[in-house]
Amino acid sequence: MNESALPPTRKRASISTGRKIVYSIFTVAVVFAVFEMIIRLTGFQYGNQLEQMRFTFPVDEYNANSDEPLLKYDRDLFWRPIPHSLEHNSRGFSTPEFDSNKPDGVYRIVCLGDSCTHFGPNSYPELLQTLLDHQLSDPFEVINAGTIGYTTHQGLTLLENEVLGWKPDLVTVYFGWNDHWLSRGVADKDQSAGVVVLPSAIEKVRILQLFRFLHQETIKPTDRPLRVGIEDYQANLQQMIELCRQQQVAIWLITAPQALDIAVPAYLVTSGEVSDPDYIVELHETYNDVVRRVASESGVPLIDLAETVASLDKRTIFLPDHIHLSDSGKIVTAGLLYQKLQSGRPTTQKKPSEQSSPDGLSIE
Repeated sequence: MNESALPPTRKRASISTGRKIVYSIFTVAVVFAVFEMIIRLTGFQYGNQLEQMRFTFPVDEYNANSDEPLLKYDRDLFWRPIPHSLEHNSRGFSTPEFDSNKPDGVYRIVCLGDSCTHFGPNSYPELLQTLLDHQLSDPFEVINAGTIGYTTHQGLTLLENEVLGWKPDLVTVYFGWNDHWLSRGVADKDQSAGVVVLPSAIEKVRILQLFRFLHQETIKPTDRPLRVGIEDYQANLQQMIELCRQQQVAIWLITAPQALDIAVPAYLVTSGEVSDPDYIVELHETYNDVVRRVASESGVPLIDLAETVASLDKRTIFLPDHIHLSDSGKIVTAGLLYQKLQSGRPTTQKKPSEQSSPDGLSIE
């Protein structure tokens, strides 16, 4: 047959590459939107930029269950209280307003710590201020710079970036609990390098939250470092002491008492803060021993609150979680600090080889 006699074939209409890309994007977007809608309908929600930092501390849950949001993201400190929230001052601290320029003649004390220092009513810094006002004639000012969830890593940052600028005469240091809680995979010192802060709109995407949740669930407790390991804990305390010495500021270290030998709250395990409740008392006391050793080797005063409380009725000293102090426990803490101050205004503690007084105290 003559090929020229065959009917002409119709060419298939071709789809341009550009249209293929558009169709593909549209299809993916539809699937994504449907999946996102399904997840939202289930009510699933997991964290935001603060939770990306993989702490066991439930920042978002705390804000959601509080009378009003208390905490906000901070690049250096990870989080901090929102100014003027829940009776916090303009700097975000649970303490009266104060001027960075210390008034003449005032002896300024700054209390660094975690939630054991942070919260009132009747926090031990507040009780100490009351004792000093009523019992001693010299003017004292006690600033509560404690913040819920903080470790010595955050305390050191706060001391260096802000507290020393307030020209304190004395800094007290009460940490320990959050340092030996488990992280969600990244220790405090490594957080800044691994944290990616996403825009709030992206943070609200439930699919991304789901993937983040699934990733966290794959991390086993044995793969999770402590927020601040024992060596870093010691180094942080030593650096705090050195910074204070450089600025001619006295510093006292406080051991953190515990009543976990009575009972370990179940939430410590379910929240992922500890993996072995049978080991937590030993671990905590190991951190307290570090405080004692650093104080001894550095020649700074030690307020061994843990030792004092060990001889008391712990059921009256602690709240039911056996970690935070009751009103009675706060009174004991303030009393120990007050007794130490009665000996005289603390001066900068020199290193042991240079120190003339075992407590670094002088009567003025």
